[in-house]
Amino acid sequence: MTTTEPSHRRRSEEEWRALLWEQRESGLSQRAFCKRKGLALSSFRNWKRRLTTTAVPAEPPDHHWLELPVGPSRPTDPGGHWDIELDLGNGCCLRLRQR
Repeated sequence: MTTTEPSHRRRSEEEWRALLWEQRESGLSQRAFCKRKGLALSSFRNWKRRLTTTAVPAEPPDHHWLELPVGPSRPTDPGGHWDIELDLGNGCCLRLRQR
């Protein structure tokens, strides 16, 4: 007798948050997105309702990166000038500078 993998699997809360964000950004309806991803529409809607009270992330999951240019960005800019300041809260601030 052979065993087969179940057609569904349990996803973590973080995975559902990422899927909710992906659906929102895709422009697809919930039904079309679930069909494309092989998700049960009822599960998707249940998780959306459950996580709406704890807020779906406005930003993409943390596996997306922002690439910063290195070197001149314009002929008149000798150093690829960028300044980034992140307020981390509680008086912590992270500053990134390239000049």
